[in-house]
Parts: sequence; C-alpha cells; structure tokens
Amino acid sequence: MGALLIGVRDHALRRPWLLLAPLLGLLGQSLLSLPSPGAPGGAALRTMMTALMTVAVTALFAELWLGDGRSVERGRLVETGILFLLPYPLLFVFGGLTAPFVYWILRADVPQAVSLGALYLVLVLGKLAAFAAGAVSAIAAARRRESAGALGALLLGARALRANPGFFLPLLAGLWLVQETCVFFARPLAPGVLDVLVTTAIALIGCVALPIEAWRSGRLKPAPAP
Repeated sequence: MGALLIGVRDHALRRPWLLLAPLLGLLGQSLLSLPSPGAPGGAALRTMMTALMTVAVTALFAELWLGDGRSVERGRLVETGILFLLPYPLLFVFGGLTAPFVYWILRADVPQAVSLGALYLVLVLGKLAAFAAGAVSAIAAARRRESAGALGALLLGARALRANPGFFLPLLAGLWLVQETCVFFARPLAPGVLDVLVTTAIALIGCVALPIEAWRSGRLKPAPAP
C-alpha cells in the first residue's frame, strides 16, 4: 500500500488541476446550503441536486486523473458521469431499507447508548456503501473500453471489488477513519469550508485515485470468469 500511495501522490503532483474538483465541490455545497423557501418537495430537490453535484465533481476528478490533468473531453466526461450516476439508486435503496430500522430504534425502549450506537452504525454502513459504489465506478471508468457499454463496465468494476476483499475492505474502512479524523480537526478551523474541502478531497483520492491506480499497477487480482 505504501508504494501505491507514493504513486498516487506523484501522479497528483503532476496534475495540479485536480484541485479544481474539490473546489467545485466546496462551491456547490455552499450554494446548496443557502436558505431557500420551504416549498413542498424542497428536501427531495435538495437531495437530488446534492447527488448530481457529487456525480459531476467525481466524474470531473476521474477524467482529470485518467487524462493529462489539464483538459477534459466532453464526451468522455458524460460517459464517466453516467458510470458514477448509475449506482446511485442502490444508495437510495439502502436508505429506504434502513429507514424502518432507524424509526424503530428511535422509538424502542432501549438504552440511549444502544440507540445512538445503532444509528451511528447505520451511518457508517451507508458511508462505506457510498465509498464502495465510487470505487466500482472508478474502476469502470478506467476499464470502459473493455466492455460494450456502461453496465458492462460497471460489472467489471463490481467483479474487481468482489475479487479483492483483502484490498478494498481495509481501504474503505481506513478511508472512513481518515476522513472522520481529518474532519474532526478541520471543522473548528473553518466550519463549513475546510471540513467540506477535506471530506471531498479524501473521498476523491480514496474512492477514485487509489482504485484506478491499484488496477493499473496490477495490484488487484482479476475476477474469475462468470
């Protein structure tokens, strides 16, 4: 992992325009946090806009990472955006499946520590699921030419994830731990600015750059044929 991290660092230093993606994420988050009229469906619209912003920022970062780091082909950017957008419904399904449990644990006659621990576990699992979806899409973006379409590329990414639990499980868990630790120290310094920037940058490096470079370097085992 050390050699992989060094390779990612060197690759990033040769592409300073990568900073554009987390900066755009910060700008988008700031715009979405502006007060808005409490119209019906406002929360759903905000959730949809947040998802689209996340996809756009991640796709831009992936294309800058895969390309020369200075320019982006519009057609490839759209393709990459689709690869990151398609898994998003699965995250909403995860939220829908866990919502009844959250509702029950909040109303159940259990110690507060148990209910808080259960809620925190749901949040952690949701974050790890989002990280995993990002990693699958990142590998799909790097391998898109090996498949006939977006779904085929995503299938290649999902197979790579499944075939390499010894790499992805520590990576995703460590990514969550690093992100939470950095945000804890960054938030008091510049609330709403530095913590958002750090959160976005760490997620992009961990969910996009590291999986792509792990595949490129041959660190990931190929998935067995179905």
